[in-house]
Amino acid sequence: MKIRTLLASVAALSLVVSLALAAEKEFKAACPVSNKPAKQDNFVKFEGAKVYFCCQGCPKKFKADSAKYSAKAHMQMLQTGQVAQVACPMTGKKLNPNMTVQVGDQNVMFCCGGCKAKVRKAEDKVATVFSTAAFKKGFTHQTLCPVSGKPINANIMVEHDGRKVYFCCKGCPKKFQANPEKYLDKLPKKEI
Repeated sequence: MKIRTLLASVAALSLVVSLALAAEKEFKAACPVSNKPAKQDNFVKFEGAKVYFCCQGCPKKFKADSAKYSAKAHMQMLQTGQVAQVACPMTGKKLNPNMTVQVGDQNVMFCCGGCKAKVRKAEDKVATVFSTAAFKKGFTHQTLCPVSGKPINANIMVEHDGRKVYFCCKGCPKKFQANPEKYLDKLPKKEI
């Protein structure tokens, strides 16, 4: 019986290590300056998130003219899971899952066929969808529900002190509203 327990523990530990190694290998982001693969340990803080770079020279170029690279940095934030899409980046309206366009390697949703067509026709889709104005309309740093810790659902939201707070399911807003102070520290400090 002890051998079975030991073998089960070893198997579980092996699985955890394998998953951790796989998660590290799965980091995939393009440097906003060079478009080369970025490294997870080479980043700077920007707008409440990390922006990753390929080499030591790119962060300097980025800091010197962050406006020039901000659209690609915003796309990278989505690519690395640091932000979630919650609205149409063109209008700020509710997302329609049938209105999706691939921008870079990311699927981005829109509210209507008009917004989808505008992006599909755009010469620079990244600049159109991830400009600072569009990014503020369509994305949030809040990726997890403050009540459950699960990924948010863009359609389940309440306003609290002038801020949109997103949740994973219909039951969580009631818990939040009953005692917001209990959950406020689980929200991102900086919003887009």
